Amino acid sequence: MRRALAYLGAVLVPSGAGLLLHLWAGWSMRSPVRVPTLIAVLAGLALTGVALLAHDALFREGGSLAAVVLLVAGLAAVWVEARDSRIRAEVVTCEITGKARATYHPTFGEGAPSDKWLYHHPLDCPGGYPSEFTAEERIGEAGKTVRIAYDPAHRMDPILEKDNVAHGSPVVPSVLLALSAVLSVVAVAAEERTGLRDRDA
Repeated sequence: MRRALAYLGAVLVPSGAGLLLHLWAGWSMRSPVRVPTLIAVLAGLALTGVALLAHDALFREGGSLAAVVLLVAGLAAVWVEARDSRIRAEVVTCEITGKARATYHPTFGEGAPSDKWLYHHPLDCPGGYPSEFTAEERIGEAGKTVRIAYDPAHRMDPILEKDNVAHGSPVVPSVLLALSAVLSVVAVAAEERTGLRDRDA
């Protein structure tokens, strides 16, 4: 019975945790309640902790450390994919109202990224937000209109609509969580074979 639960858990723990985290991340990022980012992240971490506890309980004797690492990596990838695909849910057409103000940002230390200029464009947008858009290049002169994607809860900086694409992919978390399940199944099967050999010896 314990082995059957372990095999079932090997599939249900990563897939169930991944699904629940994706639903939570998507809802918390788009909810009209505007869940604060800190609470959303803490709840996501709590769910990850529950998944790890469930994994430990099921595989206390036959668990795989690599499976645990893949489980955490897979859940982190779920969060990134859900956040990036949902957080900037609104798009607004704004007019650039003046000349962009440039600021220089040096970096220090070996291996640091190159120094850069940032251009701060004053905007007139319906509703008043955003009032300014910052980019590493000039996006247009005064009088030009631009379409800006933004998060109504102001949890992330606005971005040009054309650049508002998800950085994550559902394939990455799916593969990581599937590998976690496979490694857990292999570990349990190996433990079972070892137990049978010891009993026959």
